[in-house]
Formats: sequence, structure tokens, C-alpha cells
Amino acid sequence: MDFFDMVPDNFFSLLASKNKRIYLASILQVFKVYETGTILGIDKKIVVDDLVYFLDTNKNYLYDVEDAEDEEANPQSKRDLANYILRRMEETGWIYVDVTNDYIEVLNFSDDAIIICEALLNAYPQFEYSDDELPEDFINPNEYQGYIYRIYTLLTQKDNIDYALTFDLVYSDTKQLIRSLRRLDARMKDYITSVVENTDIKDLMEKLISYKNDIYDKSYSKLKIQDNIDRYRLKIITELEEMQENETIVRAISYNYAALSKNDDEAISKAIRRIDEVIDAFNAIEEFVSELDNKNRDYINSTIGKIKFLLSEEDNVVGKLNTILKYVHDTNQKGNIDKSLRLVDKLYEFPQLKVFNGESSLYTPRGNYLRNYNQYLDDYDIGGFELDEEFMKQFKNSYNEDEIKAFLEANMPIGVFIASSVLDYDCDRAMFLMVIYCIIYAAEHAYDVKILNEFVDTRDYKIKNFEIRKK
Repeated sequence: MDFFDMVPDNFFSLLASKNKRIYLASILQVFKVYETGTILGIDKKIVVDDLVYFLDTNKNYLYDVEDAEDEEANPQSKRDLANYILRRMEETGWIYVDVTNDYIEVLNFSDDAIIICEALLNAYPQFEYSDDELPEDFINPNEYQGYIYRIYTLLTQKDNIDYALTFDLVYSDTKQLIRSLRRLDARMKDYITSVVENTDIKDLMEKLISYKNDIYDKSYSKLKIQDNIDRYRLKIITELEEMQENETIVRAISYNYAALSKNDDEAISKAIRRIDEVIDAFNAIEEFVSELDNKNRDYINSTIGKIKFLLSEEDNVVGKLNTILKYVHDTNQKGNIDKSLRLVDKLYEFPQLKVFNGESSLYTPRGNYLRNYNQYLDDYDIGGFELDEEFMKQFKNSYNEDEIKAFLEANMPIGVFIASSVLDYDCDRAMFLMVIYCIIYAAEHAYDVKILNEFVDTRDYKIKNFEIRKK
């Protein structure tokens, strides 16, 4: 995928503006605070308060109102400036803000922003937190098993343990694990948002296949099956709690922070706080994985719902109006708005309405009526009526998993299903929808889905051909 298809068009506008230095410093400061929050994100109010303090204590970062990108931007205080910077970060795709059921605004960084912030902090460590928080190494954030299993191994080994070094590695790996989980959450949210933005079946299907290959197979299914955190989580938490209760081990870990602490008590306090952070992270992971389950289900359901809507909308007046408006929108983007309006102008006509006076009106008031107790079925004997198979077919669900599996298996004699083998120009919508269900089914089972460099034309739609292959 092209890099500029992955990030918003104005993503780098903050770093290209005349206020780029204060924007960059603010982005990295917000990212620093964000990483101290839970896996699900951080309360936006906490971020605002910290950014206000940061801007107030770092006088070398000044905001030039005359060079502001937004003509209405004229912050009167540091809090106004902090809120404005966060709003600009959200508009350009660096962060997104969700509102919980308790009306709390929760801030998260987008997937691309996390990668770039990590790169900036790695390249310019002066922006990093403090020396005691600086991770020693960066592991591939997609390798969940690398983090989880190494943490588990480090904590359960019992021979020749250097507790200071062991916990330092555990703390670093935990931070990287949380970063990778946050990136996965951000990517899944991007796919959910794309359902609203895409109005073509072809684009929705391609996104669905991309989701299957890039998110479901590489990350989500690994997290749920191969790298299932629940296999190790309880043991990890138990080992950490035992370390925290052992004064000798805590004192050994405190040596990591002795150089940056005023005294031994402060170093011990830091060690206990770091252990608490790791325990809290693993306690929160179960809730976070549940949230990923919800996002996966929301994306699958919203995609299939949007495709079914697009398949049926052309049969009604709303669908026809949407088609007309979409045509006007597309031609306007190409600079041909006058041409499209001239064409649309011929498609409708408002007839002159004649107003009738009351005396000549044919309208008569509605009268009272009595309930008709002689129901239609009472006049017929239905005692011999049977609910045969043909009758029940009309009321069963359109498709179920068994039918989809049977259809898929029947059309992949050599272990490969190719969309063009069942779709042609004259295929009906039921067949088209079944093919879409096959992608959904393949996304949740042991199949590989691949987009091919050719198109399939049907009477109503043109989509990219694809294949489904057994693993």
C-alpha cells in the first residue's frame, strides 16, 4: 500500500507550519503522558492539564498567532492554547478522542502517529521521558508472543537471577507490548471509520480483504490464539506481586533508580511504583482484549450491513436520489459542476399546483367504523394446511454459516475459490451477496484471501477479482 494512502492528507501539516516547533514538542509531550495511561487510552482532561503545565514552564516554545493556520485561532491563555493544539492534532489525524458511556473523553494516538512518535523518540532521545524510563531496546511491535513469552520466562526463571536486570527487561517489554496493543486498537478503529467513508461496494470488499490479511491474520487472531495473554497473565501477576512483597528483591530493583534518586527510600519507592505499573498493565489487558473483540465484531457487522444496504438501495427512491447526488459530487470534484447540473436539471419537473376551494373539494371527512369481527381466516378451513419445506424457505434466515461453508466448499474443488468462477455479468444479487459472505466466513476461519490484479463485471457492479485458499 502507498504510504500516502495510509495517512491523512494534512497529517504532516503541523510539522510543516511556522509553529512546527511548538507542535512537535506538544505532540511528544502528549505522547509521553499518553503512555502513562491505561491500555484503553487516557482521560483527555489529564492530557490538557499536563500540556498546560508543559507550555507554561517551557517559555522557549512560543505560539505565533500571526502565523496560525486557523484564522480563528487566538488563544488567550495557556489552557486555550493546549486545547487548540489538541484540536489541531485530532483534525490532522495524530489523535482521536472517544466519549465513554460516562461522558468521559478518552484520548488515543492513531497507529501511524504511534510509529512516528516512537521513531522520533528513538532518533532524538532528548525528547524522551527521563533516563530511568528510557527503554533499552525496541522489539518489533507486531510480535506479541516475543513480548509476552519473554516476560513470562524472565519472571519464572529461578537460577542465578539478577533482579535489577530482570525487572528492567520486564518493564521495557511491558511498555512495548502496550504500545503494540494500542497500535492494533488504532488500526481497527481506522477500518471501522472507513466503512462510513466508503460508499462503493468494490472499496468495501477490498478493505475487508485487507483487514483479513493485515489485521485479523497477522495480529488479532495471534493475540486470541497463538499469543493468548491469558495463558501467562495470572502467573506473571503472581510473580510480580511476590517480588513486590520481598524487601530484598525490591531493594535489588531499586539499584536501577539509585543514581537518579535523592536517597535510598526514594529509589525503593520508584521500584515499587514501577512494579505496580506492570501489574496494572496486565490486569487491564483482559478488558482491552474484550474491547478488541467488540471492534472486530463491529467492523464485520457494519461492513456487511453497508454492502447489503448498497445492494438494495438502488431499488427505492432514496437510492436513486443518492445516485444522482453522488454523480453531482463526483463531477464537481472533476471541475464539471455546470455539466452535471445541466444534466440533472432535465431529470425533474415541478408541476404547477392548483388550489381548490372547500365547496368544490372532493374530500369528505373520515367516518366512524366498527371492528370487523369476521376475520378472513375464520371463513376458511385450514386444518389440513401443512408447513412444508418450500413454505418454510421463505421465512428462514437468508444465509447461515453452514450454507456459506457448503457453497464455498462446493466451489473450490482444488482448494481454491475464485470469485470470477461464480460471478458473471448476469448473476443475481443473491449470488453476489453470497460471495461477500464467503469473504466474511473466510476472515474468521482457516483460509487465506488474496486480491487479484483483474476485475469482475456484473450487471450492477465492478469489483476486483479475488481468491480464497485453504491454509
